[in-house]
Amino acid sequence: MPKTALIVGGGISGCTAALTLSKLGIKCTVYELRDVPATIGGAVNLTPNALRILESLEVEISGCQCDAIEIFSLATGSKIAELGFKGKSGPAKRVERAVLQRGLLEAVERVGVGIIYGAKLVEVTELGGKVDVKFESGSSAAADFLVGCDGIYSAVRMSYVEPERKPIYTGMCTAYAIVQKAGVTSDIHFQQTAVNSSRFGALLTSYTDPEKTRIYLGAVMETTEQCSRDGWKTRGLDREMTAKEVQRRYATCAFACLPELIAKAEDWIFYPVCKLGAGGRWSKGRVILLGDAAHGMPPQGESTGLAIEDPVLLAQVLAHFPDKSLGAIFESYEKTRRPRIDTAYKEAVFRWVNVKDKSWLWQKFEEWLTWMYIWYRADFFEKSMAYDIGKERIIE
Repeated sequence: MPKTALIVGGGISGCTAALTLSKLGIKCTVYELRDVPATIGGAVNLTPNALRILESLEVEISGCQCDAIEIFSLATGSKIAELGFKGKSGPAKRVERAVLQRGLLEAVERVGVGIIYGAKLVEVTELGGKVDVKFESGSSAAADFLVGCDGIYSAVRMSYVEPERKPIYTGMCTAYAIVQKAGVTSDIHFQQTAVNSSRFGALLTSYTDPEKTRIYLGAVMETTEQCSRDGWKTRGLDREMTAKEVQRRYATCAFACLPELIAKAEDWIFYPVCKLGAGGRWSKGRVILLGDAAHGMPPQGESTGLAIEDPVLLAQVLAHFPDKSLGAIFESYEKTRRPRIDTAYKEAVFRWVNVKDKSWLWQKFEEWLTWMYIWYRADFFEKSMAYDIGKERIIE
């Protein structure tokens, strides 16, 4: 069993890795690129299985319970379908990313793991049974192994594990904002969370707090914006242009509350949606990638849950094979993990293809197809929500 680990990336996957590895007695240190904790992402969906993991790690969070995701037509106002979380697995929860991040950081602090901010990785080397990392500041660190949890633009992946595997722009972007419900005079048509489908993308609307006072707006749009690490920042600075684009696409619809909610948004954050190519390399030597660094895909209902599951499974494999080499452990992890990730990747890519701009007739066809798809895949969704990473059969 290795005794020390460096974790690059202090987001959801990185903090979860710090918690799970610490439980094995592995001394961890987290290195985060940003100078302060990142909260990019607005709000996330925590599936029942993700909530069970967080509870087991004593991560305290608050959000809006989600019994179902309702799907509406913006053109007609009709309810197309409903993806429920009403089975044995229990409800999901919509949580602001800042709230989840804060809960994880507090849990990491309680177990005594240090987080070093402003650490930009520039080099990874292996020597003498250790992995050594150097940072732009001139500092360095060494440990038995390195865990790259630094997202789709992973410096660990692009500097060491698989430099040629770069993010691919999907042709889609997301603009999001969180607004107060107070002052909205029209009836809110959704109970907890809704996907509002139109010819010009989709608008996700969801409460994010238990009292239902705050509403997350996530506008998915087709655009020619290029995929660069700072693309969302550049466009995000032009708030007026972003707001006008959202209003153009979604202000005219069957629900009077949506134009009101959109008008209340004072600060839209815009970023392009990218993905990594399917497959790819997840490890090299004493270095392993987790979360989006390994399998970045377009956002979907389980994305955050997958990022939480990865470190949990890695810890389970380490505990299962305490005397095996890191190479053998990483190989076992990949064999065990890839089937679930491959399925989720295909599902995510399929969903995002269907939110691109389309004709009126094609939109009508897709609305009918959505009902059929949800009905046909109901058992699959329920099994996925009930999935327990702790019961996964580890493949040697």
